[in-house]
Amino acid sequence: MYLALYRKYRPLTFDDVISQEHITTTLKNQLINGQTSHAYLFTGSRGTGKTTCAKILAKAINCTATKDGSPCLECDACRAVAEECPDIVEIDAASNTGVDNVRALKEEAVYTPLTCRYKVYIIDEVHMLSISAFNALLKLIEEPPPHVVFIFATTEIHKVPATILSRCQRFDFRRIDIEDSKKRLLEIAEKEGMTLDEDAAFLISRISDGGMRDALSLLDQCFAINSHVTAEIVRGCAGVSGTEHLFRIADAVINKNCAEAVRILDGLVQQSKSAARLMEELVSHYRVLMLLKAGADRAMLKISADEEEQYLRQNEKYSMESILRAISILSDALSGRNRSKNEQLTCEMCFIRLCTPTLDPDEKVLSGRIDALERTVADLVTNSLKSAMTAAVSALPVTEAVPEPDIEEAAEEPFVTEEQAEAPVSGSFTLPLPDEDFIPPPPEPPSEKMSVELPFEFTEPPAPKQEAPDPFPSEPVSLSEAVGLPPSEKAVTEEKPDREIWKKEEAEETPVQEGFEPFNEWREIVDNLGFSIKMLIGDTTAQISGSTVMVCGSELQKSYATQDFRLEIQGAVSRAIGRNVAIVAEPSEKKSYGNEKNYVKDFLDYAKSQGVAIKEQ
Repeated sequence: MYLALYRKYRPLTFDDVISQEHITTTLKNQLINGQTSHAYLFTGSRGTGKTTCAKILAKAINCTATKDGSPCLECDACRAVAEECPDIVEIDAASNTGVDNVRALKEEAVYTPLTCRYKVYIIDEVHMLSISAFNALLKLIEEPPPHVVFIFATTEIHKVPATILSRCQRFDFRRIDIEDSKKRLLEIAEKEGMTLDEDAAFLISRISDGGMRDALSLLDQCFAINSHVTAEIVRGCAGVSGTEHLFRIADAVINKNCAEAVRILDGLVQQSKSAARLMEELVSHYRVLMLLKAGADRAMLKISADEEEQYLRQNEKYSMESILRAISILSDALSGRNRSKNEQLTCEMCFIRLCTPTLDPDEKVLSGRIDALERTVADLVTNSLKSAMTAAVSALPVTEAVPEPDIEEAAEEPFVTEEQAEAPVSGSFTLPLPDEDFIPPPPEPPSEKMSVELPFEFTEPPAPKQEAPDPFPSEPVSLSEAVGLPPSEKAVTEEKPDREIWKKEEAEETPVQEGFEPFNEWREIVDNLGFSIKMLIGDTTAQISGSTVMVCGSELQKSYATQDFRLEIQGAVSRAIGRNVAIVAEPSEKKSYGNEKNYVKDFLDYAKSQGVAIKEQ
């Protein structure tokens, strides 16, 4: 009968176990020093070597000639253990869960081993035992007979009672590293006389998700198809379709192309691709984008060099908010697919939501859209300012540059001293050239100061006083002036109230409450808040008393400050003053308009005086 690869190539010594050096080294040192424990607990995900290490430890404990802590595999005890010795008992806790099974185990444990030095009980999936069985096992684990050793293995450590954990030495098994798994697969393929491509071995290791048994089972299945295993054969056996469709779907999402995303989905379904499996792969795809955005490297992401280049190119198109939104929508669709019998419909709805952000009413999505809109407006303003500056610079008159003197030509001219220039020319003579190190002496200062007497007393006029530019210019009188439009005739003829005086009067009408004092830092805190919050509560003031901040202003502004944006404002104030505060609204009994119509009328009158037409509805 054919023997599966994961059974045929199961490690026989601690040196054969891969990616668990932190455990095998400890166990070998205990065996060398004779400090083995009476109870061990091995925990970790499937296929990481828990049961394998338990069997190797059972051999090493009974081996009479260990080699650096590993069993020799040649003595009578090692051969007896390999041939299913009665002193090595393997128990499946999933089928022996009751207290009666534990009672039988306790009755057998008191007897000495037949052929080995120790009787070893290996209990697999120990978390499946019942509570009564755990309680019956407590005393035996705490004080076992001197010839008994317990080795427990489990994949769900959280289900094991703390009373059991405290009586065992716990070892946590890690997932098998992709590079270690790839190297082991290539070695096994060579021993089997088969050909395995490196990219196929890498793909098998990544699909197995850290489980060596899963990797060997998939390799065994690929060998049944062809003796030369390629990446395409692995994808066909594992039911995956590569990664190209994931990049295409992600590009369609960022480009808001619903038709392209749904078309790719339909093509994959026609090729027998599971819609649920596709959504799981997309979650993993966006996870890689998220971690790359956070600064992770290729070793952590477990991707190839070619895939890293593709991910980096696509990562430039995405923001962290859009990546988190995609993961959230895909996760919700996966958790709710059990309620829908049509997985393709669930996946199509998920793709439409991903490609159409306006359909998502979530607050995070709306906040992201507002941030994107703010960035777009800021870019437009920046580009407009740059264009205006360029036009202004190009409109300046161009002045001709004064040519610089040619130093080389000046050096070639003959040097003439002052006496030679004044002397009469007689006959022919040759002008002496200056020495190369000649440096002309500096001019001597005049011996006496020059003074001029004037018939009148002269006083220097004072320098004109220059006023420093106002770093905070006043706001425009009207909205029309702010946006650069000509003011309307009605707005020019009517008398416009001064906004600064109006603000000052409103501030004077808000006296300081008893027990409170003005909060001078409030204006700076509001200016540092988001654009939308600053626009809605920009005209408010605040008072403080201990850890309570009272917001003063209109009813609508106080409602925004104490209800809609309370958490953001509370966090900003707490960071500014260094302690937690509570945000409350000023009592509204001092100022009243009588009814809503009077308030609306005053607001419309003020807007009308500013040249802004607003419908009363």
